[in-house]
Amino acid sequence: MRSLLKSKKAQFFILSAVLIVSVLFMISNWIRPISILDTSSAVLMEEPFVFNNIKEKADETVQISANCEELRFNLEEFKNFTVDFTLRKNFNLDLSYTIDSCGVSSRQVTFNITMTSPRMTINSNFVSSK
Repeated sequence: MRSLLKSKKAQFFILSAVLIVSVLFMISNWIRPISILDTSSAVLMEEPFVFNNIKEKADETVQISANCEELRFNLEEFKNFTVDFTLRKNFNLDLSYTIDSCGVSSRQVTFNITMTSPRMTINSNFVSSK
């Protein structure tokens, strides 16, 4: 009689453990969709990242140019490359610049950049100087 009582206790314990685990699993599946954030829309919208990279590299082009002739050449090459790159991504880029001053030790370039995509338009006017 005693072994039969132990057997029923063991069955009740196993059944209770399975039931508790099942309930916790169902509750976690019910809560999970609320706790997961969908960040895919930020990754799919690459326009801000491309635009900020173009601005950064435009400034870097002014900084690394050794003289006025090299500055003009580097800016024209940069403009051609970025326009081709953005066209392949289905963006329209209008990059214009004006070399305000160009000396041996200092130079100043004003940029006007506008990038248009089917979703958005981003523009910026800034001055890069060395």
